[in-house]
Amino acid sequence: MTKMKFAFAAIAALIGVGGAYASKPSTKAATVHSWKDINGVIQMIGSTAEAEAGCPGNDVFCLRAADSPSLIVKQL
Repeated sequence: MTKMKFAFAAIAALIGVGGAYASKPSTKAATVHSWKDINGVIQMIGSTAEAEAGCPGNDVFCLRAADSPSLIVKQL
């Protein structure tokens, strides 16, 4: 019985350490993209936050990342 308790305590400790590591904020720099408007013209080069802040379009579509077409920002 003591070995089972020790095994469960060890597993719980590993899960706790893994969760703490996974929730640690990242210190790497934001990814920079080239942002195109609806006509395909590059409007700016910057991070997603910069694209949201400098969004020239409307709330339906604003800018799309040239290197990742599924990454779209709209005016906040």
